[in-house]
Amino acid sequence: MKIAPAASAVFMASILSTQTLADLRPLEDEALSDVTGQAFITIDNYQVKQFTGGYSAPSEEIDTEFYKINIGADLETHLSIDHLELGKFARYENGEPCPASGCDPSRMVEKFDSDVSIRNFALGAYEKQDNGTVVSKPFELTNPFLEFAFENRPNGTREVIGVRLGFEESGGILSGDIDSLTGNIDVILEGTEMVFGFIPVPIKAQALLQYDENGDPNGNNVGGFNPIRAESIGVIDGADIRAFPDLFGGINLSPENCSTSTGTDTCQPLSQFQSLEVGKASDDGKVKNFFLSQQSKDIAWVTDPNGDLTPTYGQDAGGKNVIIHENFQQTYLGGFINIPTGGLTLTPHEAAEGLPRMPTRYTDAALGLF
Repeated sequence: MKIAPAASAVFMASILSTQTLADLRPLEDEALSDVTGQAFITIDNYQVKQFTGGYSAPSEEIDTEFYKINIGADLETHLSIDHLELGKFARYENGEPCPASGCDPSRMVEKFDSDVSIRNFALGAYEKQDNGTVVSKPFELTNPFLEFAFENRPNGTREVIGVRLGFEESGGILSGDIDSLTGNIDVILEGTEMVFGFIPVPIKAQALLQYDENGDPNGNNVGGFNPIRAESIGVIDGADIRAFPDLFGGINLSPENCSTSTGTDTCQPLSQFQSLEVGKASDDGKVKNFFLSQQSKDIAWVTDPNGDLTPTYGQDAGGKNVIIHENFQQTYLGGFINIPTGGLTLTPHEAAEGLPRMPTRYTDAALGLF
């Protein structure tokens, strides 16, 4: 673009006059009190003394310090990853990593070499309407954050022991072919189950990651809690399945060896759940603190840096000593995915039959996924 000399002079004069009028001046306290706003990027820094969990190594007390970089933004996305992998290293089936000297072949029974392995991973979906039009259903992400965990050692040194990418709130369709999963996937089972094939019974229960029908390496704990490289999900052995939950507290149908007394199978492979609606169980369709993380020790991440930072301890569903405080999320050495409580809900039929994959690309015929 060319500017004529006369026009150029007027243009420069306007800039000079603007600069003269825009001189910086200090504001008095009274004027500042009338100004409100929020930074686009904020940083939280806090420390927590905690005992590491009891899955990957003997528990030890460490001084953890966290730096959390918050980004104030609302995002909508359609994201596809051919193969999402976190925590790719050799470890024994009980969660213990192989020693530096190498793995004992007699204990190496794991089927997958990654803590989180999801092929054809996708966030967001497309839905075809009856009139032939296609509606975009993006995955919604609110206030993303990146956080680093440090261990402050008594000798004055420090080491990065964890990093996580998360979101204050999120909701939408998560799809993928799940091989193995390490993390916290808390599913609410609620709906009507046909008992003996013809009696409709209202059911309510909680499903967690678990051992599959083969159990642990020794053939035990079939249907037991297994948060590390799990291949199945369901109501773990000994937990409550409440039939008629609104009628005098209901009737308990506690499963044993992946089955109830009525013959209902309570262990289902993760691979059959190809699209999950994150946030479906909550009123606003979103969950808090959805994240992916990687850590070199069993540590707990804080949900709210402004909340209670004093951890409390107890046993999880597998009998391990972990942090159970509501403001902490226990994680394990390696990769971890967290879909918080209330994030997923399935009917008993959906839990038994699985969920098909929703279209995750506008044009997907070439992928052979559908």
